[in-house]
Amino acid sequence: MRTFTYCVLVAAVAPILGCVTTEGQQFNLLTTEEEAALGEKVAAQIEQDEKVLDDPQLQAYLRGIGERLALNAPRKDVEYRFTVIDNPETVNAFALPGGRMYVYTGLIKLCENEAELAAVMAHECGHVAAYHHGEMLTRQYGIELIIGLLLGEEPGQLAQVTAGLIGTGVSMRFSRQNEREADQLGMNIMYLAGYNPEAMVAFMNRLLAEEQAQGGVQHLPIFSSHPATEVRLQYLSEMAQQFPAEVRGQNRLYKERYQAQALSRIE
Repeated sequence: MRTFTYCVLVAAVAPILGCVTTEGQQFNLLTTEEEAALGEKVAAQIEQDEKVLDDPQLQAYLRGIGERLALNAPRKDVEYRFTVIDNPETVNAFALPGGRMYVYTGLIKLCENEAELAAVMAHECGHVAAYHHGEMLTRQYGIELIIGLLLGEEPGQLAQVTAGLIGTGVSMRFSRQNEREADQLGMNIMYLAGYNPEAMVAFMNRLLAEEQAQGGVQHLPIFSSHPATEVRLQYLSEMAQQFPAEVRGQNRLYKERYQAQALSRIE
């Protein structure tokens, strides 16, 4: 059975054309430098615990998607970096404070085209762009413990923080407001990057089908703060319709390229 630990897309019914703000910045208690330093510590722990995929071509393909999205992300003071983890049974993608992002091969297998994968990655870029990690971490652990991690004074806590961020331990949850904002930003980012925003809806449909195939149960604690998948699907559909149809239809899915450069390498 596949393990679903992806921070599932949650949509808000709100205008997304024009200026998209990052209101979460006002609640962030970490500087950009502190976010980046903490992200590097967590990344080292992840790459010790997980298997980074040994496929330079697929890694380069994912980086290409990520860089295309990052160019259209509103936050420019972080270095977005993208890495594939080799675990075909886990459907997961997550970003770290400071802009690093990991995508599991299980998620790549679930997506049908490049735009669907870009939708997931854009949502995670949205969390980074809106400073949600600093807000969530300081709310959950307090600034003193986070500073202790940065100074190397809380080594026992690093594994717990890492497990929470990737969804394998006691999950650290973004608020519903955070998730709505990440959806707004993410759909706008992928649209500006030339992807069809309706791919985000298609991915949610695919996730709903997988969920129903497993008995219709949301298995992980990270889902508990979110509405039902059907509700999220409705919100995403309404959000996508706010883009002009004639322009939306011009944006691409890149199905053939995805099959050739991603799916064929992990099937």
